[in-house]
Amino acid sequence: MNKRIQRKKKQKRRTIPVPIASMGDIAFLLIIFFLVCSEVAKDNANIQTTPPISEYVKKMKASVAARVAIDTDGVIYFDGTQVDSAKDVEWGVRAILANTASDDQRHVQFKCDAALPKETFEPVMKAIVEAGGILEAVGERNPQ
Repeated sequence: MNKRIQRKKKQKRRTIPVPIASMGDIAFLLIIFFLVCSEVAKDNANIQTTPPISEYVKKMKASVAARVAIDTDGVIYFDGTQVDSAKDVEWGVRAILANTASDDQRHVQFKCDAALPKETFEPVMKAIVEAGGILEAVGERNPQ
């Protein structure tokens, strides 16, 4: 019986070393990964606009596949990068939405200045819809 007790004691004394030296590196890599993939990282352009005011403004619930903006001077931006025309926006949206399966992945955020004429922003909105995007316009709620 003494041999059995000694064997159990020897088995309990064995410990497996856990390498923790690389856990800090892994944690920082995960943090960087989530920052790069987050929605905040995609909206890095400081485009100056005054959003239109409406009583029909609702908060978006779906994630955004792309962001399109038109600043006060009528310059068009696609995901923070300046583009030349609405046709460039259409091709950019088509490329992003090429592998999407569900409608939840097709939302495109559109932001423009309230003072812009219809002739400036309407072709861009049309390009987003023709590319297969679901248009989500940015605005402010009318204070009543």
